Amino acid sequence: MNKDIEKVVEHITEMQDKLNRSENNLQYIKRLQALKYWLHRFDELLENRLAGEYAAVYESYFCTCCGFSFYDRICNSILDYKYGNKPF
Repeated sequence: MNKDIEKVVEHITEMQDKLNRSENNLQYIKRLQALKYWLHRFDELLENRLAGEYAAVYESYFCTCCGFSFYDRICNSILDYKYGNKPF
């Protein structure tokens, strides 16, 4: 199970890097959607979210002390794109 979670975290960091290197709107939105998918997958794999060795990773993606979490920013960017605001 830990190998699956580690692979998902690896995919998330890879998608973050790819998102930063997007060259056009299509690449950007596809990578945002893939990042959202992998965040959902990570959430599904964790049984006890606030305890265990992945608690800090979970909190870095889904929790925040102020403003929006990383997950919220991804969802807001996808929603913003749907309403016609293009990043490029």
